[in-house]
Amino acid sequence: MTPDARLGVVSRLLRSATVPLSEWPRDLWDTEVIAAAAVMAVNISGDDPFDAEQEVTAWLPKPLPAELLSLGLRAIKEATAEGGPWAQSWTTDKSRADALGTIARIRSVLASGMRPYE
Repeated sequence: MTPDARLGVVSRLLRSATVPLSEWPRDLWDTEVIAAAAVMAVNISGDDPFDAEQEVTAWLPKPLPAELLSLGLRAIKEATAEGGPWAQSWTTDKSRADALGTIARIRSVLASGMRPYE
């Protein structure tokens, strides 16, 4: 896919995930939403704080639209909502803490990408 086509896929996926978790389409997975938000974060940062493949940093056109970053923040909030499948999937406190740390980094990068537009 071209970067613009990938942006369309990410945008559609995130739009589907901005409603409450209980209203998500049956074929939408929390891990897909988190992955889409992480791809955006890697593309914003320019470096790779998430240990992704080198090619991922250039998957999307730059700069990312502020609206898309806002969608990403809302969608990841729903994907990781307390009581949801993702939040209940951790078997150890350490794995939960590590995952929450990664989510916090993704949110921080998405939010920092919005600052120039505020």
